[in-house]
Amino acid sequence: MGASGAPGVTPEPWSGDSLLPHGLSFAGHGDLLWLHVAADAVTALAYFMIPMTLVYFQRRRQTALSFSWAISLFAAFILLCGTSYVLGIITIWSPIYWAQGWLKLLTALVSIATAAAILPLVPRLLAMRTPEELETANQQLAQANARLEETNHQLQTEMAAREVAERELRRSLADLNRAVAELEQFAYIASHDLQAPLRNIAGFVQLLERRYRERLEGDGLEFLDFIGQGVRQMKALIEDLLALSRVGRGAEARLELKPLAGTIDEALKPLSAQLASSRAEIVRGELPEVLAEHRLLTQLFQNLIGNALKFQKPGSQPRIEIGCTAEGERWHLVIADNGIGIPPTQLEAVFAIFRRLHPQDEYEGSGIGLAICRKIAVHHGGELYASSEGEGRGSQFHLLLPQRPQLREVRLGAADPNIGAA
Repeated sequence: MGASGAPGVTPEPWSGDSLLPHGLSFAGHGDLLWLHVAADAVTALAYFMIPMTLVYFQRRRQTALSFSWAISLFAAFILLCGTSYVLGIITIWSPIYWAQGWLKLLTALVSIATAAAILPLVPRLLAMRTPEELETANQQLAQANARLEETNHQLQTEMAAREVAERELRRSLADLNRAVAELEQFAYIASHDLQAPLRNIAGFVQLLERRYRERLEGDGLEFLDFIGQGVRQMKALIEDLLALSRVGRGAEARLELKPLAGTIDEALKPLSAQLASSRAEIVRGELPEVLAEHRLLTQLFQNLIGNALKFQKPGSQPRIEIGCTAEGERWHLVIADNGIGIPPTQLEAVFAIFRRLHPQDEYEGSGIGLAICRKIAVHHGGELYASSEGEGRGSQFHLLLPQRPQLREVRLGAADPNIGAA
Protein backbone atom coordinates (compact mmCIF):
# COMPACT_ATOMS: atom_id res chain seq x y z
CA MET A 1 0.00 0.00 0.00
CA GLY A 2 1.41 3.45 -0.94
CA ALA A 3 1.48 6.60 1.09
CA SER A 4 -2.09 7.37 0.12
CA GLY A 5 -3.30 4.19 1.86
CA ALA A 6 -4.23 2.31 -1.37
CA PRO A 7 -3.22 -1.31 -1.31
CA GLY A 8 0.00 -2.00 -3.22
CA VAL A 9 -1.03 -5.06 -5.15
CA THR A 10 -0.45 -6.21 -8.64
CA PRO A 11 -3.46 -7.21 -10.69
CA GLU A 12 -3.73 -10.98 -11.08
CA PRO A 13 -5.55 -12.64 -13.90
CA TRP A 14 -8.69 -14.78 -13.12
CA SER A 15 -10.11 -16.99 -15.78
CA GLY A 16 -8.40 -15.01 -18.56
CA ASP A 17 -9.39 -11.63 -17.16
CA SER A 18 -7.18 -9.18 -15.40
CA LEU A 19 -9.08 -8.28 -12.20
CA LEU A 20 -8.10 -5.56 -9.75
CA PRO A 21 -8.87 -5.39 -6.05
CA HIS A 22 -11.48 -2.74 -5.43
CA GLY A 23 -9.21 -1.18 -2.84
CA LEU A 24 -7.64 0.70 -5.72
CA SER A 25 -10.76 2.81 -5.75
CA PHE A 26 -9.72 4.23 -2.40
CA ALA A 27 -6.26 5.33 -3.65
CA GLY A 28 -5.26 8.42 -1.81
CA HIS A 29 -8.17 8.04 0.68
CA GLY A 30 -6.89 5.75 3.39
CA ASP A 31 -9.32 7.09 5.91
CA LEU A 32 -12.27 6.17 3.65
CA LEU A 33 -10.84 2.70 3.09
CA TRP A 34 -10.52 1.94 6.77
CA LEU A 35 -13.99 3.34 7.37
CA HIS A 36 -15.41 0.70 5.00
CA VAL A 37 -13.20 -2.02 6.49
CA ALA A 38 -14.28 -1.18 10.06
CA ALA A 39 -17.95 -0.95 9.13
CA ASP A 40 -17.88 -4.28 7.26
CA ALA A 41 -15.94 -5.96 10.08
CA VAL A 42 -18.36 -4.79 12.78
CA THR A 43 -21.36 -5.78 10.62
CA ALA A 44 -19.83 -9.23 9.98
CA LEU A 45 -19.20 -9.65 13.71
CA ALA A 46 -22.83 -8.78 14.45
CA TYR A 47 -24.00 -11.22 11.78
CA PHE A 48 -21.84 -13.98 13.33
CA MET A 49 -23.18 -13.28 16.84
CA ILE A 50 -26.82 -13.71 15.75
CA PRO A 51 -26.55 -17.37 14.62
CA MET A 52 -24.34 -18.14 17.61
CA THR A 53 -27.04 -16.75 19.86
CA LEU A 54 -29.74 -18.75 18.06
CA VAL A 55 -27.70 -21.97 18.34
CA TYR A 56 -27.11 -21.29 22.04
CA PHE A 57 -30.82 -20.66 22.53
CA GLN A 58 -31.76 -23.95 20.85
CA ARG A 59 -29.23 -25.96 22.84
CA ARG A 60 -30.18 -24.49 26.20
CA ARG A 61 -33.95 -24.79 25.66
CA GLN A 62 -35.31 -27.81 27.52
CA THR A 63 -38.10 -28.53 25.04
CA ALA A 64 -37.60 -28.38 21.28
CA LEU A 65 -39.55 -25.84 19.28
CA SER A 66 -41.80 -27.10 16.52
CA PHE A 67 -40.12 -24.66 14.12
CA SER A 68 -36.45 -25.24 15.12
CA TRP A 69 -35.64 -26.04 11.51
CA ALA A 70 -36.74 -22.52 10.51
CA ILE A 71 -34.47 -21.01 13.15
CA SER A 72 -31.54 -23.12 11.86
CA LEU A 73 -32.22 -22.00 8.29
CA PHE A 74 -32.40 -18.38 9.39
CA ALA A 75 -29.11 -18.77 11.30
CA ALA A 76 -27.44 -20.18 8.16
CA PHE A 77 -28.72 -17.22 6.15
CA ILE A 78 -27.36 -14.72 8.68
CA LEU A 79 -24.01 -16.59 8.82
CA LEU A 80 -23.70 -16.38 5.02
CA CYS A 81 -24.53 -12.68 5.14
CA GLY A 82 -21.75 -12.12 7.67
CA THR A 83 -19.33 -14.17 5.54
CA SER A 84 -20.13 -12.02 2.49
CA TYR A 85 -19.05 -8.96 4.48
CA VAL A 86 -15.77 -10.69 5.35
CA LEU A 87 -15.15 -11.45 1.67
CA GLY A 88 -15.97 -7.82 0.92
CA ILE A 89 -13.09 -6.83 3.19
CA ILE A 90 -10.75 -9.38 1.55
CA THR A 91 -11.55 -8.11 -1.96
CA ILE A 92 -10.14 -4.73 -0.99
CA TRP A 93 -6.69 -6.30 -1.25
CA SER A 94 -7.39 -9.53 -3.15
CA PRO A 95 -9.70 -9.73 -6.18
CA ILE A 96 -11.52 -13.00 -5.27
CA TYR A 97 -14.66 -11.80 -6.95
CA TRP A 98 -15.67 -15.24 -8.24
CA ALA A 99 -15.67 -16.65 -4.71
CA GLN A 100 -17.57 -13.60 -3.56
CA GLY A 101 -20.11 -14.03 -6.37
CA TRP A 102 -20.71 -17.69 -5.63
CA LEU A 103 -21.11 -16.86 -1.95
CA LYS A 104 -23.65 -14.19 -2.82
CA LEU A 105 -25.55 -16.68 -5.01
CA LEU A 106 -25.57 -19.21 -2.17
CA THR A 107 -26.71 -16.48 0.21
CA ALA A 108 -29.51 -15.52 -2.19
CA LEU A 109 -30.71 -19.12 -2.43
CA VAL A 110 -30.63 -19.58 1.34
CA SER A 111 -32.41 -16.24 1.81
CA ILE A 112 -35.20 -17.31 -0.58
CA ALA A 113 -35.53 -20.66 1.23
CA THR A 114 -35.58 -18.85 4.59
CA ALA A 115 -38.28 -16.45 3.41
CA ALA A 116 -40.36 -19.32 2.02
CA ALA A 117 -40.02 -21.19 5.33
CA ILE A 118 -40.78 -18.24 7.59
CA LEU A 119 -43.85 -16.87 5.79
CA PRO A 120 -46.16 -19.80 6.79
CA LEU A 121 -45.05 -19.33 10.38
CA VAL A 122 -46.31 -15.74 10.52
CA PRO A 123 -49.91 -16.65 11.58
CA ARG A 124 -48.56 -18.91 14.32
CA LEU A 125 -46.17 -16.22 15.49
CA LEU A 126 -48.97 -13.65 15.48
CA ALA A 127 -51.07 -16.01 17.57
CA MET A 128 -48.40 -16.23 20.22
CA ARG A 129 -49.28 -14.24 23.31
CA THR A 130 -47.23 -11.44 24.72
CA PRO A 131 -45.81 -11.70 28.27
CA GLU A 132 -48.56 -9.35 29.45
CA GLU A 133 -51.23 -11.52 27.87
CA LEU A 134 -49.65 -14.63 29.36
CA GLU A 135 -49.61 -12.97 32.77
CA THR A 136 -53.28 -12.06 32.43
CA ALA A 137 -54.11 -15.60 31.34
CA ASN A 138 -52.16 -17.00 34.29
CA GLN A 139 -54.08 -14.75 36.66
CA GLN A 140 -57.39 -15.86 35.13
CA LEU A 141 -56.28 -19.47 35.38
CA ALA A 142 -55.32 -18.98 39.01
CA GLN A 143 -58.73 -17.43 39.72
CA ALA A 144 -60.44 -20.31 37.92
CA ASN A 145 -58.42 -22.80 39.96
CA ALA A 146 -59.39 -20.99 43.14
CA ARG A 147 -63.07 -21.12 42.17
CA LEU A 148 -62.68 -24.78 41.25
CA GLU A 149 -61.11 -25.56 44.61
CA GLU A 150 -63.92 -23.69 46.35
CA THR A 151 -66.49 -25.60 44.31
CA ASN A 152 -64.76 -28.88 45.11
CA HIS A 153 -64.78 -27.99 48.78
CA GLN A 154 -68.48 -27.17 48.65
CA LEU A 155 -69.14 -30.38 46.73
CA GLN A 156 -67.22 -32.43 49.27
CA THR A 157 -69.14 -30.74 52.06
CA GLU A 158 -72.46 -31.44 50.32
CA MET A 159 -71.45 -35.04 49.65
CA ALA A 160 -70.49 -35.52 53.28
CA ALA A 161 -73.81 -34.01 54.37
CA ARG A 162 -75.65 -36.22 51.87
CA GLU A 163 -73.86 -39.32 53.13
CA VAL A 164 -74.87 -38.44 56.67
CA ALA A 165 -78.46 -37.85 55.51
CA GLU A 166 -78.46 -41.15 53.61
CA ARG A 167 -77.19 -43.00 56.66
CA GLU A 168 -79.89 -41.39 58.77
CA LEU A 169 -82.49 -42.22 56.10
CA ARG A 170 -81.37 -45.85 55.93
CA ARG A 171 -81.48 -46.05 59.71
CA SER A 172 -84.93 -44.47 59.75
CA LEU A 173 -86.16 -46.81 57.01
CA ALA A 174 -84.78 -49.79 58.90
CA ASP A 175 -86.54 -48.61 62.05
CA LEU A 176 -89.74 -47.98 60.08
CA ASN A 177 -89.63 -51.40 58.40
CA ARG A 178 -89.01 -53.02 61.75
CA ALA A 179 -91.90 -51.12 63.32
CA VAL A 180 -94.18 -51.93 60.37
CA ALA A 181 -93.22 -55.60 60.56
CA GLU A 182 -93.91 -55.63 64.28
CA LEU A 183 -97.22 -53.85 63.71
CA GLU A 184 -98.22 -56.30 61.01
CA GLN A 185 -97.24 -59.24 63.17
CA PHE A 186 -99.23 -57.75 66.02
CA ALA A 187 -102.26 -57.28 63.74
CA TYR A 188 -102.00 -60.87 62.59
CA ILE A 189 -101.58 -62.31 66.07
CA ALA A 190 -104.23 -60.07 67.59
CA SER A 191 -106.71 -60.89 64.84
CA HIS A 192 -105.97 -64.57 65.12
CA ASP A 193 -106.17 -64.63 68.91
CA LEU A 194 -109.35 -62.54 68.98
CA GLN A 195 -111.20 -65.21 67.04
CA ALA A 196 -111.34 -67.63 69.99
CA PRO A 197 -113.05 -65.25 72.49
CA LEU A 198 -115.23 -63.93 69.71
CA ARG A 199 -116.42 -67.45 68.92
CA ASN A 200 -117.25 -67.87 72.62
CA ILE A 201 -119.25 -64.65 72.60
CA ALA A 202 -121.04 -65.67 69.40
CA GLY A 203 -121.79 -69.09 70.87
CA PHE A 204 -123.25 -67.69 74.08
CA VAL A 205 -125.30 -65.16 72.09
CA GLN A 206 -126.77 -68.04 70.09
CA LEU A 207 -127.52 -69.94 73.32
CA LEU A 208 -129.28 -66.87 74.74
CA GLU A 209 -131.34 -66.52 71.59
CA ARG A 210 -132.36 -70.18 71.58
CA ARG A 211 -133.07 -70.61 75.30
CA TYR A 212 -134.20 -67.23 76.56
CA ARG A 213 -135.46 -65.29 73.54
CA GLU A 214 -139.08 -66.03 74.45
CA ARG A 215 -138.51 -64.70 77.96
CA LEU A 216 -137.04 -61.40 76.73
CA GLU A 217 -139.17 -58.47 75.74
CA GLY A 218 -138.66 -55.00 74.33
CA ASP A 219 -135.21 -53.69 75.15
CA GLY A 220 -133.89 -57.15 76.01
CA LEU A 221 -134.52 -58.44 72.51
CA GLU A 222 -133.12 -55.24 70.97
CA PHE A 223 -129.98 -55.49 73.09
CA LEU A 224 -129.54 -59.13 72.12
CA ASP A 225 -129.83 -58.17 68.44
CA PHE A 226 -127.23 -55.40 68.97
CA ILE A 227 -124.85 -57.94 70.53
CA GLY A 228 -125.34 -60.35 67.61
CA GLN A 229 -124.83 -57.58 65.07
CA GLY A 230 -121.67 -56.40 66.84
CA VAL A 231 -120.31 -59.95 66.95
CA ARG A 232 -120.90 -60.34 63.23
CA GLN A 233 -119.24 -57.02 62.48
CA MET A 234 -116.29 -57.88 64.70
CA LYS A 235 -115.98 -61.28 63.02
CA ALA A 236 -115.95 -59.66 59.56
CA LEU A 237 -113.40 -57.08 60.73
CA ILE A 238 -111.08 -59.74 62.15
CA GLU A 239 -111.34 -61.84 58.99
CA ASP A 240 -110.51 -58.79 56.84
CA LEU A 241 -107.56 -57.91 59.05
CA LEU A 242 -106.24 -61.44 58.70
CA ALA A 243 -106.73 -61.30 54.93
CA LEU A 244 -104.90 -57.97 54.79
CA SER A 245 -101.97 -59.28 56.83
CA ARG A 246 -101.65 -62.39 54.66
CA VAL A 247 -101.33 -60.49 51.35
CA GLY A 248 -97.73 -60.59 50.14
CA ARG A 249 -96.57 -63.37 52.42
CA GLY A 250 -94.56 -65.36 49.91
CA ALA A 251 -95.29 -68.89 51.10
CA GLU A 252 -98.36 -69.28 48.87
CA ALA A 253 -97.27 -66.97 46.05
CA ARG A 254 -97.52 -68.59 42.62
CA LEU A 255 -97.63 -66.82 39.26
CA GLU A 256 -99.93 -68.32 36.65
CA LEU A 257 -100.74 -67.32 33.08
CA LYS A 258 -104.51 -67.65 32.99
CA PRO A 259 -107.43 -65.93 31.25
CA LEU A 260 -108.62 -62.94 33.21
CA ALA A 261 -112.23 -63.80 32.35
CA GLY A 262 -111.98 -67.04 34.35
CA THR A 263 -110.61 -65.16 37.36
CA ILE A 264 -113.55 -62.74 37.23
CA ASP A 265 -115.94 -65.67 37.00
CA GLU A 266 -114.45 -67.07 40.21
CA ALA A 267 -114.86 -63.66 41.87
CA LEU A 268 -118.54 -63.50 40.86
CA LYS A 269 -119.52 -66.86 42.34
CA PRO A 270 -119.75 -65.70 46.01
CA LEU A 271 -121.66 -62.62 44.79
CA SER A 272 -124.29 -64.53 42.80
CA ALA A 273 -127.06 -63.86 45.33
CA GLN A 274 -126.38 -60.13 45.36
CA LEU A 275 -126.15 -60.05 41.58
CA ALA A 276 -129.49 -61.78 41.25
CA SER A 277 -131.31 -59.72 43.89
CA SER A 278 -130.08 -56.40 42.49
CA ARG A 279 -130.53 -57.49 38.84
CA ALA A 280 -127.00 -56.22 38.24
CA GLU A 281 -125.62 -56.05 34.71
CA ILE A 282 -122.00 -57.07 34.16
CA VAL A 283 -120.48 -55.86 30.88
CA ARG A 284 -117.06 -57.19 29.91
CA GLY A 285 -114.75 -56.17 27.16
CA GLU A 286 -112.12 -58.40 25.60
CA LEU A 287 -109.94 -59.67 28.43
CA PRO A 288 -106.44 -61.11 27.90
CA GLU A 289 -104.48 -63.83 29.62
CA VAL A 290 -102.62 -62.31 32.56
CA LEU A 291 -99.55 -63.56 34.39
CA ALA A 292 -100.40 -63.04 38.05
CA GLU A 293 -101.26 -64.67 41.35
CA HIS A 294 -104.88 -65.28 40.36
CA ARG A 295 -105.92 -66.36 43.85
CA LEU A 296 -105.28 -62.79 44.99
CA LEU A 297 -106.76 -61.23 41.84
CA THR A 298 -109.97 -63.15 42.53
CA GLN A 299 -110.13 -61.53 45.96
CA LEU A 300 -109.39 -58.11 44.43
CA PHE A 301 -112.20 -58.34 41.84
CA GLN A 302 -114.58 -59.75 44.43
CA ASN A 303 -113.98 -56.71 46.68
CA LEU A 304 -114.26 -54.17 43.85
CA ILE A 305 -117.38 -55.71 42.31
CA GLY A 306 -118.88 -56.17 45.77
CA ASN A 307 -118.34 -52.48 46.50
CA ALA A 308 -119.93 -51.57 43.16
CA LEU A 309 -123.02 -53.62 44.11
CA LYS A 310 -123.16 -52.23 47.63
CA PHE A 311 -122.62 -48.51 47.04
CA GLN A 312 -125.77 -47.88 44.98
CA LYS A 313 -128.72 -45.61 45.41
CA PRO A 314 -131.80 -47.42 46.72
CA GLY A 315 -133.82 -49.00 43.92
CA SER A 316 -131.18 -48.52 41.24
CA GLN A 317 -129.95 -51.29 38.95
CA PRO A 318 -126.16 -51.72 39.17
CA ARG A 319 -124.20 -51.70 35.92
CA ILE A 320 -120.55 -52.73 36.10
CA GLU A 321 -118.21 -52.50 33.11
CA ILE A 322 -114.86 -54.29 33.06
CA GLY A 323 -112.30 -53.54 30.36
CA CYS A 324 -108.59 -54.04 29.77
CA THR A 325 -106.05 -52.45 27.42
CA ALA A 326 -102.30 -52.87 26.95
CA GLU A 327 -100.23 -49.79 27.78
CA GLY A 328 -96.57 -50.40 27.10
CA GLU A 329 -95.51 -53.26 29.33
CA ARG A 330 -98.55 -52.99 31.61
CA TRP A 331 -102.19 -54.04 31.58
CA HIS A 332 -104.66 -51.27 32.38
CA LEU A 333 -107.87 -52.72 33.81
CA VAL A 334 -110.85 -50.49 34.56
CA ILE A 335 -113.80 -51.51 36.74
CA ALA A 336 -116.49 -48.84 36.28
CA ASP A 337 -119.86 -48.65 37.99
CA ASN A 338 -122.94 -46.40 38.05
CA GLY A 339 -123.06 -46.14 41.83
CA ILE A 340 -123.06 -43.22 44.24
CA GLY A 341 -119.58 -42.08 43.17
CA ILE A 342 -116.74 -40.60 45.20
CA PRO A 343 -116.14 -36.92 45.97
CA PRO A 344 -112.99 -35.70 44.13
CA THR A 345 -111.35 -34.75 47.44
CA GLN A 346 -111.80 -38.30 48.75
CA LEU A 347 -110.38 -40.27 45.81
CA GLU A 348 -107.24 -41.15 47.73
CA ALA A 349 -108.81 -41.11 51.17
CA VAL A 350 -110.99 -44.09 50.30
CA PHE A 351 -107.82 -46.21 50.36
CA ALA A 352 -106.99 -45.23 53.94
CA ILE A 353 -107.34 -48.17 56.31
CA PHE A 354 -110.56 -48.10 58.38
CA ARG A 355 -111.56 -44.94 56.50
CA ARG A 356 -115.31 -44.83 55.87
CA LEU A 357 -117.20 -42.17 53.93
CA HIS A 358 -120.62 -43.33 55.13
CA PRO A 359 -122.09 -44.48 58.45
CA GLN A 360 -122.19 -48.19 59.22
CA ASP A 361 -125.99 -48.25 59.32
CA GLU A 362 -126.14 -46.74 55.80
CA TYR A 363 -123.51 -48.92 54.07
CA GLU A 364 -122.09 -51.84 56.00
CA GLY A 365 -118.46 -52.94 55.77
CA SER A 366 -115.22 -53.18 57.70
CA GLY A 367 -113.38 -50.43 55.83
CA ILE A 368 -110.51 -52.74 54.87
CA GLY A 369 -111.62 -54.06 51.48
CA LEU A 370 -109.88 -51.47 49.34
CA ALA A 371 -106.76 -51.73 51.50
CA ILE A 372 -106.57 -55.39 50.53
CA CYS A 373 -107.10 -54.50 46.86
CA ARG A 374 -104.32 -51.93 46.79
CA LYS A 375 -101.96 -54.21 48.69
CA ILE A 376 -102.59 -56.97 46.12
CA ALA A 377 -101.83 -54.52 43.30
CA VAL A 378 -98.59 -53.39 44.95
CA HIS A 379 -97.69 -57.02 45.64
CA HIS A 380 -97.69 -57.57 41.86
CA GLY A 381 -95.64 -54.42 41.27
CA GLY A 382 -98.69 -52.53 40.05
CA GLU A 383 -100.98 -49.68 41.11
CA LEU A 384 -104.60 -49.16 42.05
CA TYR A 385 -106.31 -45.77 42.04
CA ALA A 386 -109.83 -44.38 41.74
CA SER A 387 -111.48 -41.74 39.58
CA SER A 388 -114.97 -40.25 39.67
CA GLU A 389 -116.85 -37.27 38.34
CA GLY A 390 -118.44 -36.75 41.73
CA GLU A 391 -121.20 -38.05 43.93
CA GLY A 392 -124.02 -39.79 42.09
CA ARG A 393 -121.99 -40.21 38.89
CA GLY A 394 -120.39 -43.55 39.48
CA SER A 395 -116.74 -44.39 40.04
CA GLN A 396 -113.92 -46.12 38.21
CA PHE A 397 -111.12 -48.16 39.73
CA HIS A 398 -107.96 -48.41 37.64
CA LEU A 399 -105.73 -51.44 38.13
CA LEU A 400 -102.29 -51.30 36.48
CA LEU A 401 -100.48 -54.64 36.38
CA PRO A 402 -97.09 -55.35 34.80
CA GLN A 403 -97.21 -57.94 32.04
CA ARG A 404 -94.13 -59.55 33.57
CA PRO A 405 -94.69 -59.11 37.31
CA GLN A 406 -92.11 -59.79 40.00
CA LEU A 407 -93.90 -60.56 43.22
CA ARG A 408 -92.52 -58.86 46.29
CA GLU A 409 -93.41 -58.95 49.93
CA VAL A 410 -95.58 -55.98 50.84
CA ARG A 411 -95.94 -54.92 54.43
CA LEU A 412 -98.95 -53.10 55.73
CA GLY A 413 -98.47 -49.41 55.00
CA ALA A 414 -95.07 -49.86 53.30
CA ALA A 415 -96.22 -48.82 49.84
CA ASP A 416 -98.40 -45.90 50.85
CA PRO A 417 -98.94 -44.29 54.25
CA ASN A 418 -102.63 -43.90 53.39
CA ILE A 419 -103.14 -47.47 52.20
CA GLY A 420 -106.59 -48.63 53.23
CA ALA A 421 -110.17 -48.93 52.16
CA ALA A 422 -113.57 -47.36 52.39
